[in-house]
Amino acid sequence: MSDCSLDGIGVLVTRPEGQDQALATKIRALGGDPVLFPGVRIEALGPDELASRTASLGSIDLAVFVSQTAVRFGVPALIERFGALGQLRFAAVGQSTAAELRKQGVTDVIVPKDGSGGEALANCSDLQQVAGCSVLVVRGEGGNDTLGSILAERGASVSTYECYRRKLPVQDFDAIESLLRGGRIGAWMATSNEILDNLLQLAGKHAALLRRTPLFVNHPHIAR
Repeated sequence: MSDCSLDGIGVLVTRPEGQDQALATKIRALGGDPVLFPGVRIEALGPDELASRTASLGSIDLAVFVSQTAVRFGVPALIERFGALGQLRFAAVGQSTAAELRKQGVTDVIVPKDGSGGEALANCSDLQQVAGCSVLVVRGEGGNDTLGSILAERGASVSTYECYRRKLPVQDFDAIESLLRGGRIGAWMATSNEILDNLLQLAGKHAALLRRTPLFVNHPHIAR
């Protein structure tokens, strides 16, 4: 992507608020004009609800984090529950999630070398022999169960810790509709199926404008 030039093209960035700036900076560096329009709203759970969910957790051998948000909300709650996590192994579904873990002081992270997502992580050599291991998947409510199912089939004892919610944002699509019609947005991005669904829902009667605008995604599942 470093050899690309966006040359004034407007790009609709739909990452959640607080997670969009790094991508926007890269778009600007390539000459593009990022338009920030969060396609999902992240809602933290209250302290009492987090505590009640961690209270039921038993011993853990491996903690798997499915997103940067899972790291931000999950690691402090797990430290509150278990104290120091030095004996715990960590895994992340992609490089950005692994980087977030490193910000939390985790130095050794299992992460896919090629690609990202639950299936890519499951293909890592370190996760081939997990029979008898206690694995905790840290995610938001209603997250994908594919990774947990794969690890369970390999003999792991898998549990989930859902530490945040994803909501449809309260957004006015009219301004985006105007930019699309005026040719000021030439591409849009979706980094999850949920964001894709939300954007089309928010667009409503203007969804056709999005459908005929080039869409860029970060995973084959979203492309399908």
